[in-house]
Amino acid sequence: MAIDAAFPTSDSTLSTMAQWEKFFTGFSADGVIPGVLNELAATLNTGARTAVLGTGAAQIRGFHVDNPSTTATSIPAADAQNRIDRLALRLDRTASAAANWIKPVVIKGTPATSPAIPALSQTGGGNYDIPIARWTAASNGSLSGLTDERVFAAAPPVEFRSGARPAATLRRVGFERDTGKVLFADGSVWRTIYQPPLDQVLTISGSGWSTSGAASTVVRRRGDMVTCRYGSLTRTGGAVSPDVRLPGTIPADFVPIEAVYAYTGGSGADLRRLTIYPSGDSRAGQIWFTAGASIPSSGGTLLGFSTSWVGAA
Repeated sequence: MAIDAAFPTSDSTLSTMAQWEKFFTGFSADGVIPGVLNELAATLNTGARTAVLGTGAAQIRGFHVDNPSTTATSIPAADAQNRIDRLALRLDRTASAAANWIKPVVIKGTPATSPAIPALSQTGGGNYDIPIARWTAASNGSLSGLTDERVFAAAPPVEFRSGARPAATLRRVGFERDTGKVLFADGSVWRTIYQPPLDQVLTISGSGWSTSGAASTVVRRRGDMVTCRYGSLTRTGGAVSPDVRLPGTIPADFVPIEAVYAYTGGSGADLRRLTIYPSGDSRAGQIWFTAGASIPSSGGTLLGFSTSWVGAA
């Protein structure tokens, strides 16, 4: 048998609903479209005994539907035993009118001592449902336990540069071309899912300090975790007491999400506390000597240290 003719082409159009569905389901997802009105959130009107579909939009098997105002669907009367009912948005491929092609339906569950959730219809022909909500329809006529079952159609991923991230209001995956990061927009901020390994040797120099003979200062990032080895310092100027900045700055890709406190020794027996300031602080990435005994002049030492933290996104 020969392969079927491709479509659409210059001489083969999308001429049937079945062809449309085949074409669009290859790259579009089923579900509620995020960010449109009230995103089809369901409520129960117990007095009227209806399931109310909120405003919003959805797509099912490549077909789009809008619900600009709330739509109520009747819930069947109570049975002798409890049951679980379900509100779904149904694509009816047999419908003859566009208004009936996608509609909300209540799927009545089977009454039982321990009722089960009724199945959706998701067939290759006929009906195709996407879930909206479910609840318990009790034998005494009450409706309770409304559970949100909406599945959201994924927005397509986007590529951008770190200096031009789009707004994070639409939930989607993003690829940052210049950093190699994979991010996710959660509706308010971009969150890092993956970050390539980063290693950097820092240049540590400053007036009144020497790093002669000390190990190099290195920062490494693996995902969210950052490790730092800070080399020893020898004082060549006057004595210093807290609060004073030390040489070196943690690069932006390694800056902590919150302040980091590290402790080290040196001249004298006392511990000294160092603070690495976080993203968002006016001193972000700076390393300060913030507590402990003064470091003596001309030969006083501050021992190197190693620490780790969660890096900012």
